[in-house]
Amino acid sequence: GVQKTVVEAPSTVSAEKMYGFLLDMDTVFPKVLPQLIGKSVEILEGDGSVGTVKLVHLGEATEYTTMKQRVDVIDKAGLAYTYTTIGGDILVEVLESVVNEFVVVPTDGGCIVKNTTIYNTKGDAVLPEDKVKEATEKSALAFKAVEAYLLAN
Repeated sequence: GVQKTVVEAPSTVSAEKMYGFLLDMDTVFPKVLPQLIGKSVEILEGDGSVGTVKLVHLGEATEYTTMKQRVDVIDKAGLAYTYTTIGGDILVEVLESVVNEFVVVPTDGGCIVKNTTIYNTKGDAVLPEDKVKEATEKSALAFKAVEAYLLAN
């Protein structure tokens, strides 16, 4: 089955700077949220471009240890970036993959980050709504921390 969430987050960070973060999140996240995205990010295949597969080692504040991601879209002109979580223990029993699509829309005095998350479950399994809500809330907290970091740097 498929479950989907769409979140739009306004920011006073410029669209260019916010998109730059998306392209460089493997470096920025461990600085900003070491307790979540902690130890390291290993490139397993590729050079960072579309098709690259990486293994993210998660921090102590999560119940999971790894997340395997594939880069699917890098559209610098359209300020779009998409990656899919394809492995790691973060994919709980019912999940086959999780797609994260980001589009940064410039606004007067900042941007809006549109994040669509698509949960692909095995067969007709359903991810419990509280898990979806928890993931959405964690993403919002991470966004606020990144925004504060980008505004300060």
